[in-house]
Amino acid sequence: MPKYTRPANSANAEDPIQAFGNMVRASIIGHLREHPNETRAEIARALDIPKPTAFNAIDKLVDQGMLIADPPRDQATRGQWIRYRVDDVVVSRMFWQLGQVIREI
Repeated sequence: MPKYTRPANSANAEDPIQAFGNMVRASIIGHLREHPNETRAEIARALDIPKPTAFNAIDKLVDQGMLIADPPRDQATRGQWIRYRVDDVVVSRMFWQLGQVIREI
């Protein structure tokens, strides 16, 4: 079985590449920076993407710590709308990590 190839010094790049290397996730981050506190349906509608695609991407961004859910998903009650915003500290850190790997920073 082939091994997953990882160049030296690439550990810091994996999370940012997963987040920023996907157009849907990057677009969600950009949209929420301008329009914080939107629901998943509002984000999907604003970006003109299918709801399941938006929902999956948002879930991944929350899992990576790049988005903050309010209320947190595990505390939301049935039928309660969850609103999302960017965790600017986490996004900036990941952007900085990626910049280091590509020698931009």
